[in-house]
Amino acid sequence: MIKMPRLQAGSLLVRLAALMTLALLPLGLIALYQTNAVVEEAARLSRASLLDRTERAAARERELLQRAGGATEGLAAAILPVVEDRAGCIRMLKAFTNGANPFTFAAFVSLDGRMECASDGRTRDLSGKWMYLKAKQTTKLSFALGRGLLNDSGSYLLATSPVLRDGILLGYVSIGIPHKVGADPGGADGQDRGIQYVTVDAQGEILSASVPEQEASLALPDSVPRRDLVARTGDTFFEDARSGQERFFAVSDILPGQVSVIGSWPVENAMSAARNPASLVTLVFPVLMWLAGIAVAIFGLQRMVIRHLSALRKAMRRYALGEREDPSLDLVTPPREFAEAQQSFNRMVAILSEAERRRELDLEEKTILLREVHHRVKNNLQLVASIMNMQSRNAQTPEARRMLAQLQRRVRGLATIHRSLNTNPDVTTVDSRDLIHALISEIGAMIPGAGQKLAIRTDLAQVPLSQDQGVTLSMLVSEAMTNAVKYAGVPDGGKPEILVSLRETAENWLELEITNTKGQPVIPPEEATDGTGIGARLMMAFATQLEGEASTYETEDSHTYRLGFPAVAGAVPPAAASQDQEKHAAGAAT
Repeated sequence: MIKMPRLQAGSLLVRLAALMTLALLPLGLIALYQTNAVVEEAARLSRASLLDRTERAAARERELLQRAGGATEGLAAAILPVVEDRAGCIRMLKAFTNGANPFTFAAFVSLDGRMECASDGRTRDLSGKWMYLKAKQTTKLSFALGRGLLNDSGSYLLATSPVLRDGILLGYVSIGIPHKVGADPGGADGQDRGIQYVTVDAQGEILSASVPEQEASLALPDSVPRRDLVARTGDTFFEDARSGQERFFAVSDILPGQVSVIGSWPVENAMSAARNPASLVTLVFPVLMWLAGIAVAIFGLQRMVIRHLSALRKAMRRYALGEREDPSLDLVTPPREFAEAQQSFNRMVAILSEAERRRELDLEEKTILLREVHHRVKNNLQLVASIMNMQSRNAQTPEARRMLAQLQRRVRGLATIHRSLNTNPDVTTVDSRDLIHALISEIGAMIPGAGQKLAIRTDLAQVPLSQDQGVTLSMLVSEAMTNAVKYAGVPDGGKPEILVSLRETAENWLELEITNTKGQPVIPPEEATDGTGIGARLMMAFATQLEGEASTYETEDSHTYRLGFPAVAGAVPPAAASQDQEKHAAGAAT
């Protein structure tokens, strides 16, 4: 079973299909030209047939409206002698409706809209009726629907014509006629089911329909205004009806420029007339020939090219994604060109795999060496701190002991960062939370009284920092914590404490806060000393190195040191970090 390849722009299959299409294009164009001519002729005949059906269906309506128009204009001339004689006018109109004419109603309407003369002898006020208003607007023969004229709920199609004497308008003559249009009985067959007919005038008013009056508007095209339908006489088109169903429409004249009939067919009935088996065979032949050529091309391309390319692509993708269990490529009966490509790929995989193995060994050795370096630096710094501790015990003056204690604290801070780098699986970054926790433990154990009376609370975010930032931040926290412990006090009614927080207030932006309470000093006066300013200068230098913004805040009960700085997680060469650290520390000390 052949697996069909996916069609993508620019693929071999798409290009081959384009080439086969170009090769078969001349024959296809000839066949399509002939087919198009046949289809167009069939469509033309089909549309002409449907238009003819519409005209035949409206033949009775056309005859009736033409007769009504002629009768109305004749009655407008005949009523002039009796227009002022109401009794004579009524007799004339009654005789007119009782004759052989298929008219059910006739009346004379004065200029003010009063119907003083009617075939039923009644007077009516039509000044607000649409048929009267429409007659005043057109000033010529017009058609309109009249409702309730005979004191019933029925409606009538009225033909109205002006009554003129020597060019002076005296009123209007109106004749009521039936308004039901239906299909031509002689042309009805099984295909005529669902056909609808609607007549409209130039003003867009629906005059009659083969469907109930309330459904007549739904049988008209949705996108064509009704007043524009008369102008499309002789046109045929497919369009959605107002009912939402797609239908075929044909427009034919009843009275040129005045009234048109719109025939509406279901799409399946309209299309059935255009079916031509000969034209369909002519159209299908070039398509089948093109499909056969494409099928042969696909089969050959799939067997000889695409399946081997697909296997090569999958092997390359597996290797790129790190699958190393079976990276070699094994094609089944490939052509010579793909056999050479298979050999080259397998050789490349072997070379890259060996290079990758050696690189992993080198990286492992370098990681071990780097950890060893951090371990030895930590041990050396702790040794220096121990020597300082021994020297501090032998110091003769309190000032010397305090100086050695401060140096010992800073050295232990540096040892803490190297211990973090030695124990962290990622040797290129430092965990901010672990680092500050270790520093607080070191400082709490070294400063007198801090571990017993002073409570230290923390709220630390866990953010990876570069080695450079970790060293600088550890030194800054060490100095800031020393100051916080030094000036911490017992507030009224409370307990002395220090709050250390590190929050990520925005993307890649950290905010460090160290707050100590104020009040009665925690450290005994004999152990406290006046500051030399070195710690403050070091904190300024460290804040500058972190590219941060430092500030302090005082209240009655607390003192806060705040530093905002950007977080940079990445490896910095230890040598460069040490040189930069030494330079800033030296500048601060001077």
